[in-house]
Amino acid sequence: MKKIEGILYSDNSQVSLEIEEGVIRRVERKEQPPGKTAGPYIAPALIDNQVNGYIGFEFSRPDLSPEDMLKIVREHRKNGVATFIPTVITASRESLVRSFGNLAAALGNHEVARAVPGFHLEGPYISPEDGYRGAHSREYVRKPDWDEFMRLNEAAEGRIMQVTLAPEADGAIAFIKKCVQQNIVVSLGHHNGSAEDIERAVDAGARTVTHLGNGMANSIHRFNNPLWMQLAEDRLMCSLILDGFHLPPEMVKVFYRAKGPERIILTSDMTMLAGMPPGNYIWDGKEVRLTPEGIIRYEKENCFAGASLPLRTGIGNMMQFTGCSLAEAVDMASKNPAGLYGLSDRGSIAAGKRADLILFTMENGIMNIIETIA
Repeated sequence: MKKIEGILYSDNSQVSLEIEEGVIRRVERKEQPPGKTAGPYIAPALIDNQVNGYIGFEFSRPDLSPEDMLKIVREHRKNGVATFIPTVITASRESLVRSFGNLAAALGNHEVARAVPGFHLEGPYISPEDGYRGAHSREYVRKPDWDEFMRLNEAAEGRIMQVTLAPEADGAIAFIKKCVQQNIVVSLGHHNGSAEDIERAVDAGARTVTHLGNGMANSIHRFNNPLWMQLAEDRLMCSLILDGFHLPPEMVKVFYRAKGPERIILTSDMTMLAGMPPGNYIWDGKEVRLTPEGIIRYEKENCFAGASLPLRTGIGNMMQFTGCSLAEAVDMASKNPAGLYGLSDRGSIAAGKRADLILFTMENGIMNIIETIA
């Protein structure tokens, strides 16, 4: 039996947790003098729902090995992430089949399987339009194809748990309905759908938006654009990249006010360049630049090519940009994604839950991970 003590992130109370065989067995609140607390904060370990790669490894590459995945799992824990969803982006059918086959094979390792509940397919069923397509390769963008998707999910051994698509694409609504029947989360992203397209998609079962405010053209109509309907639609959650570059603070504040803390998920959208030194790289066949600040730019299309900063960065930025509480910001990176994906065994602290926990301090708005227990 392992015991840890500290400050409960949700209400600043002093708590003692007893852990056995990877499960929280007991949560005990401790008496403390008024206004005084001791020890680090204790919170659920973070859940990152969009990770494209890390430390030089990319999930969309066909040569990823189980050993590579294990390295990535262990590196994520250093940043407080105990659960993440590997994301595979737009590519040829053959490439996607190989990528998902490699990911599925890596789940044969117990440590990897504990950290990875499933996979995210971002594209290829997105908008081919410049800006909305982002850094996805135009040559591989195509209409939703259920037969193709079933082949991809077969390669993934049935572990694709989220698909990001454009609701305006031919066949998208029928595709969404079939995903819902398979308990696959459908997210809207990299699209130029109208208000009617978005409403039809949500009626069909779409539940969230992939990195709201990004994957959009730089110049849009002030009224007729995908942003407003997705903000106004209360049935839609949304993920946000809060690395400090993808979204300006005032935009984040508006998103927070419109969606509320319970419908926002913080994500990293990190790529293989996360954890790498600044410089020029070839990513997905494109020349991109990683700046010393952590920005990944694809200059040819004048857009970001993913992100490089860890999820914990977004927690401090969310608090700074919106004035939200620590509890709200942490829940956006733990409780909220756990709820969206039905991960009922994690994302909160209670007896019987998985002992996926982080011990951390907050200093000048920065989350510093002391230990990740997973």
